[in-house]
Amino acid sequence: MNYPWKAVCAIALLLAAIVAGAYASGYLLLVVINADIPLTFRVWWDSYRDAQLPEYKHFRLKVYITGIVGFGLPLFAWVCCLMPLLKAKPRSLHGDARFAGLRDLKKSRLLAESPNGIIVGKFGRKLIRLSGQQFAILAAPTRSGKGVGVVIPNLLDYQESVVVLDIKQENFQLTSGWRKAQGQEVYLFNPFAEDGRTHRWNPLSYASPDPSLRIADIQAMAAMLYPDAGEAQKFWVNQARHAFMAFALYLYESYDREITLALPTSTHRFPTLGEIYRLSSGNGSDLRKHIETLRNSDFLSKEAKGAFNNLLSQARDTFSSIMGSFKAPLNAWINPALDAATSGNHFRLTDVRRKKMTIYIGIQPNKLAESQLIVNLFFSQLINENTRELPQNDATLKHQCLLLMDEFTSIGKIDILARAVSYMAGYNLRLLPIIQSMAQLDATYGKDISRTIITNHALQIIYAPREQNDANDYSQMLGYTTVSRDTISRGEAGPSRTRTEERRALMLPQELKALGTDKEVILYEGIAHPVRCQKIRYYQDKRFTARLLPPVEVAALTMERPMPIGKKTIAVAAVAGLAVAGLSKASTPPPAPPVPAIEATTETPPPPSASDVAEQAATRFLDFVAGLSRTADITQAAMERAFHLSLSEIRPGTYFVEQKIGAGWIYSVAYRAPRPDTKAGFAFDFYHPDRTSDPTLICVMDLERIRSALIPRGFKEWTNPRHHGGISSWNFEKEDLVVMILSRDFSTDSHGRECVLLVQTRDLK
Repeated sequence: MNYPWKAVCAIALLLAAIVAGAYASGYLLLVVINADIPLTFRVWWDSYRDAQLPEYKHFRLKVYITGIVGFGLPLFAWVCCLMPLLKAKPRSLHGDARFAGLRDLKKSRLLAESPNGIIVGKFGRKLIRLSGQQFAILAAPTRSGKGVGVVIPNLLDYQESVVVLDIKQENFQLTSGWRKAQGQEVYLFNPFAEDGRTHRWNPLSYASPDPSLRIADIQAMAAMLYPDAGEAQKFWVNQARHAFMAFALYLYESYDREITLALPTSTHRFPTLGEIYRLSSGNGSDLRKHIETLRNSDFLSKEAKGAFNNLLSQARDTFSSIMGSFKAPLNAWINPALDAATSGNHFRLTDVRRKKMTIYIGIQPNKLAESQLIVNLFFSQLINENTRELPQNDATLKHQCLLLMDEFTSIGKIDILARAVSYMAGYNLRLLPIIQSMAQLDATYGKDISRTIITNHALQIIYAPREQNDANDYSQMLGYTTVSRDTISRGEAGPSRTRTEERRALMLPQELKALGTDKEVILYEGIAHPVRCQKIRYYQDKRFTARLLPPVEVAALTMERPMPIGKKTIAVAAVAGLAVAGLSKASTPPPAPPVPAIEATTETPPPPSASDVAEQAATRFLDFVAGLSRTADITQAAMERAFHLSLSEIRPGTYFVEQKIGAGWIYSVAYRAPRPDTKAGFAFDFYHPDRTSDPTLICVMDLERIRSALIPRGFKEWTNPRHHGGISSWNFEKEDLVVMILSRDFSTDSHGRECVLLVQTRDLK
């Protein structure tokens, strides 16, 4: 208790003691003088006043004695209460760590509702929200419920702008409908979409239209594409950036020339990364001669010519190495899907603080490695563009934007984030990164930078860790408490009791690892004590399930063949004009010499990894089951479409196929046609001939993932108990369809995860 409150309590107790003393003294006086008058607060005070008169002198002693006794006892009690109140609480020997209670949470306003509050957990029935501009970070192992507990609840509640890294696009499917219904603009940037269903974003459209300012913007983009890589690589990184500058300036100035010449709009080629890739490929001819031809274009500025001259001045071997370093990050643009997705703009990153909008960055798990660059570039440019103008200097910047970054380290190190994390909040940008462990963050950013990142997050959510080092670190972070232990010893003089104080961690590492699937711990700088609370399961909470709406429809892009540089036969889709500053139409430069068309090349993609195959199979299976309404929907054709496989009849009415995964693992799909006595059914199985084999490689399904896929689609979960205790099966029911997982069909992998190996309909044994 602080000193102002102690003073208030002391004064209140003193007043109570005076009132009690007045009544007690009056009562004693009436007893002593044997007076039959009513007892009131003023009896003793009036008698004390009268006793000062000469005619009542004989009465004075009785008044004094009753006053001393009557007031003395309450005032003595007041002093006794005052002493412990004013006495400083002794500090415990080893610490006073404890968990926060309801009062602590209310005092810190973590239970207050707010349109810009980040949901971080649940305390009883109340949601815990972090409001304001502070950052939160979640450390959670894979398959621990971070999606259903943090990502989806926030996307169904947070009412300001959001940019979310949405691997597998589950978040888009579940939450985009509600966010659209709230009046937000909703976009899906899925640059590797095989069906072309993506909105577009062109990173080169953010360079200034003013040629005098454009170079700085191109340099910023080059730094994002070619990050620093240590002293040994400094020369090559700088030269790659110079090469990027040369080709980018050529495209910008070529576009400026087309605008100046008032050429037909259909021929305009706004710069894109795909255009830079094709321009720098040399169309099969000698690359030096190709670059010399570009340099000799008479519409180029001296800065562009200087950048090309820097490249051409290098020795042949050095030139080849520089071009190799320059082309490395651009090789991804051979993919026409990525090229189309970055050839125009459906949204502007500079608008996320001007209006309410949600951008989902949808990446398929099997494209995660090749998408690392483009996603890193996306977030880098997002942060760079939105840390230029403070909200107080621009009245249009009236909204907050949350960067919800699941699998934060999967996109590699974002250099600008490491630098901007300390001041981003002032620009109304908030972070909610999700990592698997602190060690993972250290490996990506280095220990020093990762500590800086963690320090700038006011709140940290901790799920039960799997790694022992993480458990040890979290245990130390929670602090220590002092516990007393009594020891009884027996001797000749009889038993003696000794009390000793010992140090104990608030939660031991093994207790943290045993935290369970429904509990979490929160560390918040606004509360002196950690919070132990419940995880959220959005599908078990009507506040969230009522907001599940059909997803937003995304139109497919038309995949056009890229237009050869120097040709005007095919238009490239592009949006947003680029104004040309200081150029007069009267002084029209001569046309540039044509550059020969570039022949397309193809690359053989690497085969998918075993874990990718398992993930793809599990995703297709869960999508298939989630789309079922009743047993009649289970058909051979539907299963073949879902799995992209052909089922073979192995016995009358039973169809089967199996596919190799790797390391001896196989997955199989079985379908049984309906019979007079049974309905149609299916089974999906991960199998290894050695039943003792570690399932880590194929551990892509657990109960939590199955729940999050089926329950929002109308399935209800129930369990069958064993006679001797425990659960024999988990069942998910919808209409006449029951999907079943037997307890024996689980297997624990090397990380302690409970992996589901077999899922089947209840009629199919």
